[in-house]
Amino acid sequence: MVISWQQKAVEHTVTKYSHAQQSASVVTRRQNGHEMNTHVVKIANRECSCDKWNQFGVPFSHAQKVCGAYNISAASMVKDYYDLMAYNNTYSKHFEPVQSEDYWDDPIFQLVHDPTIRTSTSWSKSNNTHS
Repeated sequence: MVISWQQKAVEHTVTKYSHAQQSASVVTRRQNGHEMNTHVVKIANRECSCDKWNQFGVPFSHAQKVCGAYNISAASMVKDYYDLMAYNNTYSKHFEPVQSEDYWDDPIFQLVHDPTIRTSTSWSKSNNTHS
């Protein structure tokens, strides 16, 4: 997957630099009849206007192109939660499985069922799809 982003990055053009702000504009090439797009990448903030970096924690092709312009390893810009040490720390603790509801304490509040809460969509139980 990272290789495909690197291949896409080759096709992009960095147009405006701001070394002081560590930001740049990236123009994507025309693909499959789509017009060219311009994205603003802010390396110091680990942000791209396409919002993929923020959503997934990985610099996609726009950010990789700018990393290359600044001689920064794109791999060093991946969010820390993808780090092997973070992964190991996540699963190093002892987990206690949740027992069945039969063992749960009774709630200290009244549970209320309000069927009007889901008025925006209705579900068909027969095929599990929106109707």
